[in-house]
Amino acid sequence: MFGVPVTGMGSYTSVVRADGSIFGHGQGMSTTNEGEAVTWTATGLGRFGPGGSVSYRGMLFFRTTSKKLARLNNTCGAFEYEVDPKGSTVSKFWEWK
Repeated sequence: MFGVPVTGMGSYTSVVRADGSIFGHGQGMSTTNEGEAVTWTATGLGRFGPGGSVSYRGMLFFRTTSKKLARLNNTCGAFEYEVDPKGSTVSKFWEWK
């Protein structure tokens, strides 16, 4: 994040709506190599794709006491999260200024 190496984990729960769309929310955290943490909550919408793939778009809301990542406080980030038919994932997020 912003050039600082982090390791992350989280939990995200999704519900398929009557129209076939997916609504989800979750929480998690990332830690720097020095043990500083940034936590996040997220809400997003998704859809199923070919072969069982899933595509989500949503917003992340960050909190931290880390000096290196302090600029994340009071910010939100747009995210994309893709799951292919084999279960491999790719996630990206952008700071929304």
